[in-house]
Amino acid sequence: MEDDPTSRGGNPPASVPGPGRRVVIQGLLGGVGAGLALPLSAESHPLEHHAADPALMARAAANAAAPKTTPEFLDPHAYETLASMAERIVPGATKAGVAPFVDTLLAVDTPENQRRFLTAVGALEGDCIARFGRPWTGLTEEQQTDVLKAASTGSPGREDKTWRPGDEFTLTEKPPEPRVPTTLRDHFDHLKQWVSGAYYSSEIGMRELGWTGQQFFASFPGCPHPGGHR
Repeated sequence: MEDDPTSRGGNPPASVPGPGRRVVIQGLLGGVGAGLALPLSAESHPLEHHAADPALMARAAANAAAPKTTPEFLDPHAYETLASMAERIVPGATKAGVAPFVDTLLAVDTPENQRRFLTAVGALEGDCIARFGRPWTGLTEEQQTDVLKAASTGSPGREDKTWRPGDEFTLTEKPPEPRVPTTLRDHFDHLKQWVSGAYYSSEIGMRELGWTGQQFFASFPGCPHPGGHR
């Protein structure tokens, strides 16, 4: 990483460079930090394959830092819904440019991954309508909190085994098949992966993790925002 511009009297950069975000994402996926618990699942993080493309990461970072970005993949309503949901899941997501960053990556993703993302957002939208008769953007903050609380505390379609630092790990068992989302919790978890990955690879998220421009974070926090659904 480059030196912190603030140490030389300059202003902080508008966004973390593409390669920088790529390194951070790969670090998060690799389980940096002694307190990070990793699910032992055949399912990969949705940002994993994007992190290997420096040019794409740089373009997504540039869109995230732009004053106003025209969506490349999502329609206006879905884009507005994503931006609002992201802010409620991880406070600060709007300032970090999570919605344009995710939208840029989705535009070049596989049709299967695009469908899965849209299905996840649609599932939460459907729950909003079932509960309150209005889509996400038409709900009050309290109603949105109720939807996210129900989604984040529900039962997943299948429980994954979890490895924590210090646990013995062997490959004697057959790896589980990729989980097909079947519950609202599954859809919420998938959306949260996109949002948290985009947030923590932004400058705002990196600084929250302890990055100063000269060094990376030492550990991955649990949930520093009491009101966040992570």
